[in-house]
Amino acid sequence: MSGIQDRLAALSPEQRALLERRLKQQGIAAPDTASGAKPGRGQAAAEAAFVPKRRRSEAAMDFSLFFFSGDGSTTDRHKYGLLMECAAFADRHRFKAVWTPERHFEEFGGLYPNPSVLSAALAAVTERVELRAGSVVLPLHHPVRFVEEWSVVDNLSDGRVSVAFATGWHPADFILAPMQDPDYYVRRKEELFKSVEQVRALWSGEEVPFTDASGTVHRIKTLPRPIQSELNLWIATNGNEETYRQAAEIGAGILTGILGNGFAELEGKIERYREALLRHGYDPQTKKVAVMLHTCLGENDEAVRAKVERPLKEYLKTFLSQQRQILADYDGMTDADFEAIVSRAFDKYYRESSLLGTPDKCVKLVETLRDIGVGEIACLIDFGVDRETVMESLVWLSELQRKFAYDKELIP
Repeated sequence: MSGIQDRLAALSPEQRALLERRLKQQGIAAPDTASGAKPGRGQAAAEAAFVPKRRRSEAAMDFSLFFFSGDGSTTDRHKYGLLMECAAFADRHRFKAVWTPERHFEEFGGLYPNPSVLSAALAAVTERVELRAGSVVLPLHHPVRFVEEWSVVDNLSDGRVSVAFATGWHPADFILAPMQDPDYYVRRKEELFKSVEQVRALWSGEEVPFTDASGTVHRIKTLPRPIQSELNLWIATNGNEETYRQAAEIGAGILTGILGNGFAELEGKIERYREALLRHGYDPQTKKVAVMLHTCLGENDEAVRAKVERPLKEYLKTFLSQQRQILADYDGMTDADFEAIVSRAFDKYYRESSLLGTPDKCVKLVETLRDIGVGEIACLIDFGVDRETVMESLVWLSELQRKFAYDKELIP
């Protein structure tokens, strides 16, 4: 590890801050360059000693299925078979929701360019489970077109639509944006919250003014009318404190991850989010924080680890490879350096930040998240594990769900 520690130590403060921020987005802590200590030992000890400020043993925890990383380059004619089969299972076993993302122009996640299209398909094979976008990159969409599409899905599903919005961060994605103003990408967060206001107004049936190419203003009322009078909104965030505050201001739920900051920091953000909800007139009990976790359960911990290690490491390599340009000012990382970071990241995921292993191993993590105020775990299941293993895992996950359900009799 000394080679990668030397290279990381040689980064400029700006480069290191950027790398650490992107690593934290994936729940990965950068190796310690300040001492010869084993990387992550201090944080691991702190997490092991973490005690939530309160116990919420009476609270339930919802479980949902989260899709994010399906390979868009596959030539398999049944490439959406896992999604459809898992959604049907979630519907039968009373999981809370199925999330599908918006991803563009990369093999990793390329199965999911449009969550409204996929949710329309899922509406036809499910009856109870919520159909959620996780997430729509709202700055890439005209608010009118968004409401038209999702109103169709709301009708097809008899009112089961819910949507998480994200700002987006890949500049190339913004070739799809309704405006090609060079500054549009820079102000994408501002545009997101502006569009949320328009989406809400259109969804509720209001006429909203929009200007056409000739400069004429039209007052638009969208069709078809949705089943739900109000769209249930979430905001996706990688942990930005200001985003939590803005989500509370509009009464939206939070979709996030454990990230690299640990339980104590997440607990503090959730507390401040709930305080902000109250200040803006919303009942915190009606708004949830959902945390995404990689998920694969089984009867034997070592057997699960053996099945998930290769695909999860490949998942992490795909992300980390995109960050190598940060290190371009000096000789790049060796393959051994890269493998060392990936191996460490996998170990951290497996120990601390995932539902990987036996249900008994995972109970403590679920209890901790429940105690710090998380109301739902979004179980990411499509990270490369074979279909048979995923479906077997869902049976174990259903048992774990039962332990944290309000009414255990409702879980088949």
